[in-house]
Amino acid sequence: MAVDKYLKAVLSVCLVFGLMQYGPVFAWNGDAELSADSDRWSYSGQNGPSNWASLSEAYSECASGKHQSPVDISNTKQTYLPPLSFQYRTSVLSINRQGESLWIDYDSGSFLSIRGKRYRFIGFDFHTPGEHTFNGERPEMEIHLHHLDSQGQRLIVAIPVVGNHRSNIMLSRILENIPKYNSIREYRRIGINPMFLLPTDHSYALYSGSETKPPCEEDVLWIVFNNPIRVSSKDINRFHAVLGNNARPLQPLNNRVIVQSGH
Repeated sequence: MAVDKYLKAVLSVCLVFGLMQYGPVFAWNGDAELSADSDRWSYSGQNGPSNWASLSEAYSECASGKHQSPVDISNTKQTYLPPLSFQYRTSVLSINRQGESLWIDYDSGSFLSIRGKRYRFIGFDFHTPGEHTFNGERPEMEIHLHHLDSQGQRLIVAIPVVGNHRSNIMLSRILENIPKYNSIREYRRIGINPMFLLPTDHSYALYSGSETKPPCEEDVLWIVFNNPIRVSSKDINRFHAVLGNNARPLQPLNNRVIVQSGH
């Protein structure tokens, strides 16, 4: 059993580093996060997560998929994982607010590199409370940084967020400029850079999963930071006031292995 788990862990690592490819790869655009169907699904009620698959044939993977996200980060395989190299340029602030989703679009030219393999950064969004849990403990918020490689392979970096009295200037800029109603706003004179959202410790957990919103497509590589960033509890509450509870329930691991670098 131990050997089998080890081989699965190595397989997961190989997938991330581009040493092997399998399964379908989808071309993906951040705008899909806020599609025209956004008003059809929700995080509660009759159109909530347990019924997503029944709302559209395109959402069938939300129920039938075996590698769904989010998951609980626990019982991980401890191993060496290469460092993450974030090469993010400052971008104009562009906010797309639709229902329970808040998408920050990002200018081209920013990347995440892992062992020389580059993933283009396309934007980020927020979830209150956090979607991934850590040994059953759920952070107050989670930020998802979305990336694509040259073949359309998706990679999402999840940043857990917990509250204290520390203000984060970039989150404050976003909060001060969120549209009151569903719309897209671009602020040419306001710059943002997610480098200011990264934890000091870049150790992380790694697994293969899915989008956490319909259509719940799989073959998404997840990098989940081991340690949270700490921001103003007041700001977390302000995000929650905008987004409500927009966290998908935990999904079964289904024999997947989560590999994790040292804390």
